[in-house]
Amino acid sequence: MKPNHRPTHRPTGTADAQALLTRAVTHHQNGQLAEAATLYEQVLKRLPRQADALHLSGLIKAQTGALAEGIDRIRQAVKADPKQAVFHANLGRLMEAAERWAEAATAFRSAARLAPLDPSLPRMLAAVLTQAGQQGPAAQALQRVMALEPAEAESAASLGDVLYDGGRFLPAASWYGRAARLEPHRVLAAFNRGAALRDAGRIPEAAIAFRDLVQLAPQMVEPLEQCMQLRQRLGDGREAMAAARRLLALVPGQPAALRLLGSSDSRPTREPVWLTRLVRLEPLVDELVLALAGRLYGRWTALAERAYRHALALAPASGLALSGLGLARATLGVEGATRWSLRAVRVAPGDAALTANAGSAFQLALRPQEALSWHRRALALMPEDAAAWVNIGTLRLDANAAEEAIPPLERARRLGDPGQSALANSNLGVAWMALGLHGEAVAAFRAALDRAPEDAAIRSNMLFCLCFDDRADPLEVFREHRAFERHLPAVPAAPHAVESRDPERRLRVGYLSPDFQRYPGPGYHFLLPLIEGHDRRAVEVTCYHNDRSRDATTERFQAAADRWRDVAALSDEELDRRIREDRIDILVDAGGHMSRNRMALMARRPAPVQVSLPLYPNTTGLSAVDYQITDPRVAPPGADALHVEKLIRLPGCVLCYRPAESAFAPPSLPPVERNGHITFGSFNNITKVNAATIALWARLLAAVQTATLVLKWRGLGSGGGADRRLLDAFARHGIGAERLELRGITPDPYQDYVTIDVALDPVFANGGTTICDALWMGVPVLNQTGPTMIGHWGATLLDAVGMEELVTEDDDGYLAQGVRLATDRGFLDAQRAELRERMRRSALMDETGYARAVEAGYRTAWRRWCAGLPPVAFDVADGEGRA
Repeated sequence: MKPNHRPTHRPTGTADAQALLTRAVTHHQNGQLAEAATLYEQVLKRLPRQADALHLSGLIKAQTGALAEGIDRIRQAVKADPKQAVFHANLGRLMEAAERWAEAATAFRSAARLAPLDPSLPRMLAAVLTQAGQQGPAAQALQRVMALEPAEAESAASLGDVLYDGGRFLPAASWYGRAARLEPHRVLAAFNRGAALRDAGRIPEAAIAFRDLVQLAPQMVEPLEQCMQLRQRLGDGREAMAAARRLLALVPGQPAALRLLGSSDSRPTREPVWLTRLVRLEPLVDELVLALAGRLYGRWTALAERAYRHALALAPASGLALSGLGLARATLGVEGATRWSLRAVRVAPGDAALTANAGSAFQLALRPQEALSWHRRALALMPEDAAAWVNIGTLRLDANAAEEAIPPLERARRLGDPGQSALANSNLGVAWMALGLHGEAVAAFRAALDRAPEDAAIRSNMLFCLCFDDRADPLEVFREHRAFERHLPAVPAAPHAVESRDPERRLRVGYLSPDFQRYPGPGYHFLLPLIEGHDRRAVEVTCYHNDRSRDATTERFQAAADRWRDVAALSDEELDRRIREDRIDILVDAGGHMSRNRMALMARRPAPVQVSLPLYPNTTGLSAVDYQITDPRVAPPGADALHVEKLIRLPGCVLCYRPAESAFAPPSLPPVERNGHITFGSFNNITKVNAATIALWARLLAAVQTATLVLKWRGLGSGGGADRRLLDAFARHGIGAERLELRGITPDPYQDYVTIDVALDPVFANGGTTICDALWMGVPVLNQTGPTMIGHWGATLLDAVGMEELVTEDDDGYLAQGVRLATDRGFLDAQRAELRERMRRSALMDETGYARAVEAGYRTAWRRWCAGLPPVAFDVADGEGRA
């Protein structure tokens, strides 16, 4: 410790002693401590009370390890000359070094009294008072420093520290703020200000303080952590997650940030990337693994199944893990999946949720009676369990008992469970739609979307329903379809690794559909002839089967394809990758927004050219779908404005029909010969039988008073609610129940056509498969063209067979032709005569011509893509594509 300078003090004693002292100080200042110590001792032999020698020799003793002796010497110096502030100050320093805080404080106070304008003295006093735990006196000392040096940032920060340590958070925050303003680079003071505000309960101000510090020091981890935590406390999830993301950019494995992002991102359409990272970081925490499995289930079910297995390895007796594994495996169609669900119930027999999950597993395994039993058991355990009521309603929907599904779904909705509200409303929408109550259905779907705006399946259900709603403005329906993709997660565009851009090479065409089977969709009738009819020299076919069900028809599709992919269990990301790896040139979607669709996958554009085959009766609304197959009657001039896709108009018919095998054939004589009266019939889905259709059919029955009407669809003829609704609706128009016959579905769909003379097509929403089935069975179909695409199916199908006379433009025309068919036997016989043969010779069953026309459309679209040209609408010329 070098000697402090002080005012000149002339010691008493001889001139020799003074000379020795001068030499000693010189050696001391030059770091020659041994020489200086020797000379100081010589001075003290001559003058034992020489204050400077005592003081300076005490410093050397302390510097050379003899701290106690140094303290003793300086005490002697203070006694010899008590008015020297420097003596008291250095005594304080040595006492501080010896951790004798009280004595150090006494010495510093004495020094400060002697030199009241020296800011270093109260600063040193504050330091030892802080060490002694005397925050109040320390604060007073530092306030004295700030009075002497108002711009001294370090002391302002120290004052903040002692106030904070004393629990005086708001004054501390003020001094920390002053320190940070004096020296903006002093980030610790700024951080401490935020901490003081936080601990004072000023959370919003603290959050702002930490946010400002993040801008000042963007690489500093601690303020980001505080921002994240405080924004959580304030309920500001968006800002909290933004801080968490920035924090993870600095510290990729920061657990708190991963937990926040993992728990906050519960949107079903988003992959749980943060939760996945957290599980990788902490793979032995079973709660995290279960949380991840729950988030993956439904959209990434194969990954969920692995996560549930992981959870079981950590906690073999976990009922939740067992139950989840059972559900995941049942969803994937794995045999024996229900045994895991039963094990879960044995582990926790009183758990209503696990019991309901067992019911769902049996439901997925297509064992409805056992599923119903488990759902009822769940309700016995917890009568107000909304999930169980939803499950029972869904079971009734699966059994095509829409009327019976409504009460349990209404009960679930009234219970107000936020976790079940969207599903309850969505399934209610499906039930109302099945009964033809489109307004009620759309309202239910919108209520579901209020809860789950990003649920693509619910939004697709609503769009499909809107296609049948004759009260909906077509332009608004188009806008709703366009809005679909706005609710999908953003996916960066990715290049396509096609085989080559050769415009004339063999095309790789992929067909994506859930209907590669006989039932329940129209795949057999309209897809199979196209896929089997492709020229394999021009087209290589890959079928992407988006359903777990298989039947004999599935085997035919698989045999007809060059490649077959079962994709129902794949996530959109996995299927996207699969299609790209297959290097598909043209991806054809055959589902649109109907059930089991993959519209979200199409929005990712896994193929360079994408086409909609319109088994769905509207635009897809997706900008990623380039073209839609149509014809001039389904899409007359002006239809392009209500399509996002560019329209490829085929010369013959939009579809090609292949009848199924059946033991039934058209009767040689019409049923009127046996019955003595005309029998009208409609075997359409009753969702198409709207109020306008019922009113028109009632007028027809009133005009032909001996005629009867047969209605056939799922659930009819049972005496249930659907029967009552239809009978009541006709009764309001004066048509009694004796004029109507309601029938349920038969194993052979052709069976009941032998009992009717004329098929009545619903207005606004025409039939499709039912028109073809009726014509194949020799039954003429009376049709009215509607204002939208779904109202043009009859025009194209009937015109293709040469029966345009039965296509009417309005109610009066429909009624006139219906009366003529019923009363003019010659006209009826002319329509029925050799109808099956006429159909065979028509464009409607020209499988080869249809396949060549579709291929010509694909080729033109492909050539444009190879040339870098955008999609445009175009017509396929008659005969184009044929060799």
